[in-house]
Amino acid sequence: PPIVPRDVRGWSATAASSHGPSSSGDAHHRRDPPATAVIAIGSNQGDRVDLFRRALRALDEAGIAVDAHSALYETAPVYVTDQPSFLNAAALVRVRDASHPMANDPVLLLDRLKRVEKELGREEGGVRFGPRPIDLDIIFHRNGTHGCERLEVPHPRYHERPFVLAPLADLAAEHSSSNHWPIASSSPSTEKNTGLHRGDDDAGTRGGYGGGLRTWADPIGAGLATAARLWAGSGGEANVNAAAGSGATPIRRVMPIGGGVNGRPSGRLWSWGDRTNVMAILNVTPDSFSDGGALMMDRYDDRHDPAVNVAAALAAARRAIESGADFLDVGGQSTRPGASRVSANEEAARVVPVVEALAAMLVAEYPDREVYLSVDTFYGDVAESAASAGADVINDVSGGTIDRTMHARVANLPRPLPYVAMHSRGDPTTMQLPENTRYATGDVCAEIARESVMNANRAVRAGIEPWRLWTDPGLGFAKTKEGNWDVLRGLERIRERMGGALARAPQLVGASRKGFLGDVLGDSGRRRDESPVRSPRDRDVASAAAAVAAVAGGADVVRVHDVRATVDAVRVADAVWRSRRGDAD
Repeated sequence: PPIVPRDVRGWSATAASSHGPSSSGDAHHRRDPPATAVIAIGSNQGDRVDLFRRALRALDEAGIAVDAHSALYETAPVYVTDQPSFLNAAALVRVRDASHPMANDPVLLLDRLKRVEKELGREEGGVRFGPRPIDLDIIFHRNGTHGCERLEVPHPRYHERPFVLAPLADLAAEHSSSNHWPIASSSPSTEKNTGLHRGDDDAGTRGGYGGGLRTWADPIGAGLATAARLWAGSGGEANVNAAAGSGATPIRRVMPIGGGVNGRPSGRLWSWGDRTNVMAILNVTPDSFSDGGALMMDRYDDRHDPAVNVAAALAAARRAIESGADFLDVGGQSTRPGASRVSANEEAARVVPVVEALAAMLVAEYPDREVYLSVDTFYGDVAESAASAGADVINDVSGGTIDRTMHARVANLPRPLPYVAMHSRGDPTTMQLPENTRYATGDVCAEIARESVMNANRAVRAGIEPWRLWTDPGLGFAKTKEGNWDVLRGLERIRERMGGALARAPQLVGASRKGFLGDVLGDSGRRRDESPVRSPRDRDVASAAAAVAAVAGGADVVRVHDVRATVDAVRVADAVWRSRRGDAD
């Protein structure tokens, strides 16, 4: 089940309060009590991701809502080094009932956290800093400082632990006392809206680490701001996925990804940011704009639809893998502008057998390669069926706006698969209408960021954990020709305006063979016989150039038709821009 049941206010309570828009967008909001504390979460035994989810579910059942959550980080153990790696995160939590004693007494909150630890198998009297199935620590509390035999707030060692500072920096990008979102901020944080008094950078802290937070108007905001400064001062983002021998503490930003179906490995964690991943397009459709019919048979099935050529799909997948693909994205429905929609049943009939066959092929032929399966669908039913067949990622070009059950279906999958929430408006038949390609402010990047934040919040409200989300600005979807170029050159600005966890989430960009590339190549012309001057298949060099531009803008995954050329292009782009970006950070 999802961490936060849909009939209980959970992750997103603040976003639906008087501090931000509700999911329906209406103007009437109920004010919620302020955040109670920041807690750190750690685990290095058993199914770590499942233990995280169970811990947060137990807190929710105890009336403790999660208003914001960091990314997940995997780190080597410290202090006691002869033990497995840890999974770490941080969460901004709130006791829903402001009148409950736990809302104001950090020791009572600690009691509840220790009860959850015990329920999840942690035993008292273990090795200090040793292995544990779950660890829940209070880092900051809204009452400021606290000191007694059982508890010290702020946590006395948070400043020396990169595995705590990195998640706290995620929360710092999201939090303010007057306006914060569950996963991202709609506007940049400022001194005015963080509630911090003017003064010295370390004012109100003991030794610069938050010991005197009672002197601040917002102790949680002050603590997070201090943590963010400490993280930046230690190297910040340059520490994430740092190369061995760099001197940085090993730390990876990760998310769970697929596994456990049809003999494939379970409990896998995927990391991004150190290099650009390439996602190969496998369209099992008769009418996709550039390769429709390539993986279909000449004969028809019982419904008089073209039958999928599974053998051809497997051959195409092998070529993509051998060319360096990291993901195989299987789609059973054309989403080109003006495409007619096929039913969920028809799409599933095309997609699911291919996903199942690909999963078996990966186990049998590529057991040592980390290649993942993605399903390109906007139907919740198809997402569920494909996940059961072996899909590792759900790639939704509508971000859940076409099938309103999608978010709940993804939240309730047995395995917490990543979810790509692409930006679009309307559907393929309406997305290029003027009302959908017109952006009110004239700033397409700012509008994409704002709408992506709102849509991601809807996904989180449905129970999809924030650390499962990918973003995609939706090139070619509800964008003008000029708008597509604005997006491609503005990828970094889109991420910055999203803020918080979304700014650090994997960004997928798909420009391959799309019409706006053809426009600059002169493909829109026609010969005398009315045939096109060049087909979309002739845009692969331009597509590789667009992929390089995407890497320069910070894209983590590029979705392409021609894998071999793109892999070479993005490796060169990585050598230029990723190393420069790490130095800058």
